[in-house]
Formats: sequence, structure tokens, C-alpha cells
Amino acid sequence: MNPELAQARAATYDSLRAQLTTYATRMVVRPDVAEDLVQQAAIRMLEARGVPSDPRPLRAWLFRVVSNLAIDHLRRHSTWREQLLLDAQQRAYASQDFMDFSRRLQGSQETRSIAREHLTVCFACTLRAMEPKPSAALLLKEVYGFTVPEVAAVMSCSFGQAKGWLQAARATLRERFAETCALVNKRGVCHQCVQLDQFFGAGRGDPLAGTEGELDDRVAILREERESTLGPWHREMMRLVDEVLGLTRPEQRED
Repeated sequence: MNPELAQARAATYDSLRAQLTTYATRMVVRPDVAEDLVQQAAIRMLEARGVPSDPRPLRAWLFRVVSNLAIDHLRRHSTWREQLLLDAQQRAYASQDFMDFSRRLQGSQETRSIAREHLTVCFACTLRAMEPKPSAALLLKEVYGFTVPEVAAVMSCSFGQAKGWLQAARATLRERFAETCALVNKRGVCHQCVQLDQFFGAGRGDPLAGTEGELDDRVAILREERESTLGPWHREMMRLVDEVLGLTRPEQRED
């Protein structure tokens, strides 16, 4: 490959890596897996023929590769279940090591935006319980700025299919948040984001305050955070999720 061309592609990849990583994380939830998928995409970019050179088509190409890798991963690992974050919360309360770790982060810079960060994790967990293609279509369109025709191209489907996936994803998310989120429905079972804000002393309260609490208000936060990686508390929390899913044993967690 022409060295200048390789350098240009690498520069484009570097500029997109944060977005690709948050996209993959919101697809598969587990940040370590997401980072591995994005690294695989980089390798394919270097090895494949016919990879676009210009930044815009290369961006679409990279999102297509990461989408396919994420969907393949999700098809092989179908152990996700509803209300998994609530199950992980109970595991957290029972772990003295995890609670000690959490207390050490109280009042820290890393947890100042813990409620907003948790809202993005909650969104990803809700997506994870859905079919992966509607989830990918919604993220690509609403969070990462692709048009519906571009979503169809990235996902190798028709315009009508992409539009149908988007509509289905939005309808499912509205229904599930209305059922479970106490920020929307006061009878909902989950208000972890506000609990975390209080526990860590962040003082920022409800991340949806000042909005109608609609789906688009959540999506707007994801859009604003589309280059923000998970902080240390949520990365450790995701290890508890792995334990709940039976993917690791407690003694395998890092301190």
C-alpha cells in the first residue's frame, strides 16, 4: 500500500476511534469486547482491498465493519436478559471489595458525571435486550449522524428495511423505558442514575431534568457523549455484569 495512503487512513481511523468505541460499547455493552472489535476493524482496514481513502466513505466503511463484528458477537452470545443492571446492583451490594472500591471514588472527578454516564449504560443495556439490527440502525441514525440511506448502505439492506428497523427500535425503547424507568414512570423499578449521583456526591441530580424525559431526550445525551469512554466505576460494574451472566468468576475480577 502507498505509505501516504496508509497514513491518511490511519489518521482517519484515529479521529474516529472514540466514536467507533462508544458505538461498539453501546452494541455489546462490555467495553473490553467493544475495544477488541474496534481493533479488529483497524486490522481489516490495513489488510483489506478496496477500502475507501476519503474520510467520509472510510467512516461509513469502518462503521459497517464494526456493526458486522458486533452483530456477529451478539448472535454468539445471547445470554442477556431484562433488568440485568438491577441484578448486578444486588451483586454489587453483596461485594465488600466492590463497595470499598466505590467509596474510594466518592467525590472524585471521575464520578462527577456518573448519572449521565449511567443513563448511556442503561440505554445500551436496553438496546442489548433487543434484536441487534434495529439497535444498530437506531444508533447509526440518531446518535452517529448517518442518514437513513447511509444506514441502509452501512447495514447492506434496503431503505425500507432500515426505516422499519428504526421505527421498531424507537417503539420498543419507548415501551421499555415507560415500564422500567422511574424517571419517566414513578412506578418504574429503576432510578439507578439518581442513586449513583447521590452516592458519589456529584450533586447533578436527574440527568433528564429540564426535559420531557422522552426517548429523544435520552438520545440527545448519547449524542453528546458519543466520544466519551466509560469511567472506572462503570468499567468495574461491567465486570459484575459478566459475573451475573456467568462469563467470569468473582476471583477473576481485577481489583
